[in-house]
Amino acid sequence: MKILHIGNLKTGVDICVRNILAYTGDGFEFVVVNGADDRNKPYSHLGKEVKAYQIPMYRALNPFRDVRALMQAVRIIRKEKPDLIHCHSAKGGVIGRFAAFLTGKKAAYTAHAFSFLSAESENKKKVYLLFEKLTRLNAYLIGCSQSERELGIRQVGYPAEKAFVWNNSIPQIQREGVVRPHQLAEGERYIVTIARPSYQKNTLLMVDIMEQVHRVVPDLKLYVVGAEFYSPLLEEMKVRVRDKKMEETVKILPWLSHQEALGFLKFSQLYLTSSIYEGLPIAVLEAMALGKAVVASDVIGNRDCVKDGENGVLLPLEVKQFADTICRLLDDEEERRRMGKRSKEIFEAQFMIDHRIRQLEDIYSKIYRA
Repeated sequence: MKILHIGNLKTGVDICVRNILAYTGDGFEFVVVNGADDRNKPYSHLGKEVKAYQIPMYRALNPFRDVRALMQAVRIIRKEKPDLIHCHSAKGGVIGRFAAFLTGKKAAYTAHAFSFLSAESENKKKVYLLFEKLTRLNAYLIGCSQSERELGIRQVGYPAEKAFVWNNSIPQIQREGVVRPHQLAEGERYIVTIARPSYQKNTLLMVDIMEQVHRVVPDLKLYVVGAEFYSPLLEEMKVRVRDKKMEETVKILPWLSHQEALGFLKFSQLYLTSSIYEGLPIAVLEAMALGKAVVASDVIGNRDCVKDGENGVLLPLEVKQFADTICRLLDDEEERRRMGKRSKEIFEAQFMIDHRIRQLEDIYSKIYRA
């Protein structure tokens, strides 16, 4: 079966697609179509490079460029003749589903967090939700978490029989191959988040959380890894850190190599996320794979992998509760270790791609035969 993946393939979405290509069996062939500003190394399937195209597909709305991207996607589909088109993210979902509709191809859509979740006002949310409904067309949904599937059925209107779920999954991480980042001083205590400074990741709240934590644990640092690509709140976050005189407490780092990011995860005390919404966060799965307790906002996506009281703590978006929980866990090494051990168990049972890729292959086959 030949499958064409299309989307703005950055950060977690890029990792997701790479993992799918790397672990899917020899009964499949792939083509990748990504955005013109996606700075990616080649994709690989069964040790061979996957054919890839770049089209003028950007995150921001631009009718002229979007129509050009759609027409190019249609030409690529007609040339490559895929059996199924798997669309990723909001823009890839729109371009890919319309291109599939125009060429008579079957399409599956993974939102990696629906666009209306990113709306900062109720009016915008209504507009984005309407757009998700209008662009549903005849596509199938492959939710990256059970919560995303349920949201797709309940709010976007996907029929239950056309809505599947395949949890975002990653490979096992070999701890011995992950080295301590050179940016860390010997014996430095810190917590970490891998997050773009943005509305979704809610990184401004983290500055306020760390201000309170610092009063109790003055030597603790927060490393924010991944401030590049689409980081609209980066400058505002830097200003807030500076205004609170926390430059030595909150360290904002650019997008690092995957191995460097894993190094920050491995040697951290715990993982922090205060996202307003998620699809199913790859960085949290990586923290779990490395046996870390997770302090997370109680929102869609996070609650699909963080089990409150088991491998972490789920909290409302309230500064004091986050700060108090972080301080409590820092003071209780036994509890952190227990949660970290449970993180690894949950990861291996539910989110390790080696055990789950056959399920995705079955979903592809069901959609193709339908």
